[in-house]
Amino acid sequence: MIAVADKIMESYALALKLPIDWFKPLTRKPIVLVRLAHYPSPDHDLGDDQMSCGAHTDQFGVTLLAQQDGVCGLQVKNSDGEWIDAVPVPGTLVINIGDLIERWSNGHFKATEHRVIMRKGLERYSAIVFHMPDYHSTIDCCIKDEKPKYIPIIAGDFLLKRESVYYGPSNEWVGHEENILNTEQYFKTILNSEQI
Repeated sequence: MIAVADKIMESYALALKLPIDWFKPLTRKPIVLVRLAHYPSPDHDLGDDQMSCGAHTDQFGVTLLAQQDGVCGLQVKNSDGEWIDAVPVPGTLVINIGDLIERWSNGHFKATEHRVIMRKGLERYSAIVFHMPDYHSTIDCCIKDEKPKYIPIIAGDFLLKRESVYYGPSNEWVGHEENILNTEQYFKTILNSEQI
């Protein structure tokens, strides 16, 4: 999967009119996290405002997602601000652009906002690979002759700061509905917070 992520980074470089290997020196020892996600079937129908996983962007560079065939649930926000289903296609991966790529590209690439809504009677499994540059890589505008929209950051520091915000809806068990509300509030806080 690292080789796939490397190829995607090469395509980003070419799209930004950079040398194909521009990102390579910054991803020689990438931070790579793997998650297996299970979304159990809810015991009642959820409305479109009730999430199994709230709206968010990934703080990494590239996210590679293998979905379970025939089970929808993942939605992405398109450029018109509409939520659309990311229908599983056998033998393919969903590729999400992460926050670091948005910062590196000076906003030319937008981080993919996405969420998961599950329906009663369905459970979902997915395998996720998060790929980001070396811990000590500096993330700053890679577009020549453009005023940077974001301050330079260190990739690993950014990851640690974002992770500390993500994990915190509740330190104690609360009811399902309260947990959904708390989680949604945290994701809204992340999306509306100032850029670091």
